[in-house]
Amino acid sequence: MAARHEVDLFTLADDASDLAHKPVLLRHCRRVTVARLNPRVARLRSIPYLLTRKPLTIPYFYSTELHSEIRKAITERSYDRVFVYCSAMAQYVESTGGIPVVTDFVDVDSDKWRQYATFTGWPLSAVYRREGWALRQFERQVCERSACVLVTTGREAALVGQISDRARVHVVPNGVDTEYFKPAAQGPDPGRPTVGFTGDMSYFPNVEAVTYFARKVLPLIRRSVPDTQFLIVGRNPGRKVKILAEIDGVEVTGFVPDVREYLARMQVAVAPFSIAAGIQNKILEAMAFGIPVVCTSRTAQGLSSEAAGAVEMADDAGEMAAKIANLLLDPKLARARGIQGRRKVAAEYRWDRSLGRLLQLLEDPASLEPPITAYTRLP
Repeated sequence: MAARHEVDLFTLADDASDLAHKPVLLRHCRRVTVARLNPRVARLRSIPYLLTRKPLTIPYFYSTELHSEIRKAITERSYDRVFVYCSAMAQYVESTGGIPVVTDFVDVDSDKWRQYATFTGWPLSAVYRREGWALRQFERQVCERSACVLVTTGREAALVGQISDRARVHVVPNGVDTEYFKPAAQGPDPGRPTVGFTGDMSYFPNVEAVTYFARKVLPLIRRSVPDTQFLIVGRNPGRKVKILAEIDGVEVTGFVPDVREYLARMQVAVAPFSIAAGIQNKILEAMAFGIPVVCTSRTAQGLSSEAAGAVEMADDAGEMAAKIANLLLDPKLARARGIQGRRKVAAEYRWDRSLGRLLQLLEDPASLEPPITAYTRLP
């Protein structure tokens, strides 16, 4: 955006370490305004809203400071466009004085809360179900206020179409830097069979996925490949994840400065999600790194048909364990699948293609007709 336009950025930071990135952002932006968000305070602030019809997400991500700065900037500056990243931030621009708003949903948050409800017991399931319903109502309002709405997959576009038939929805897939995620020249360490998972380990679907894999799938793999190690890589692991390190063969790293060092140790990457939305960047990164991927069909639903054909899919523990063991025991097959995956990702998920479309929509939200007919039925 900054290469072609003057950009003012308004954002939240829920971790003090994030503030270190502000100088880098200032290289690209005319102005960067960051408001601190304390997660504990935000949760407490949201609780009273359980007695209302308002989604808890909205007060959680609300900052009086940020709201004031944005209102002042809209009044003082002659913006041509407002770009909103994720539906929760749309609360800050409910009135823009006629400036067109492009909202990037990425994926559909209300649907994720609905999925959470099916994987948790009461009373949390009731809270999650309520949040899914309330957030859906808010998302409908956002759709109808926005010049256009962006999502990363056709499935999410179909969900947006169900939320509002007035939404102008476009699919702009995520991309991956294939040069940054270039396969290690020496290949993975052949000394110990290693299966890996990467992601933010405070994120509910990630926690559920690694817990399922460590407790249900890994023991089955180790029957045929006894030394198999499961590497859980990502920041903010809570108690439920940390306790998995007590299982023989499981390593929990916490935050790492460069995920590529850990990708280089993996013979297989896994994404065993029961809850999934959008495109899983962890899959794109592993494929770009030349690592064969085994995932659930729910996880693969966000991929193009060409990229999905380069991953192994399994929806029960036994089938997943068998496919992973087969790759671990056959390095030639694993290498071939890894090369195939990298080739597909390089062809299907180039940043220049996605970012070109994003800029076109940002510069003229009415320039492209969204192919709504392609998204009328959910897979």
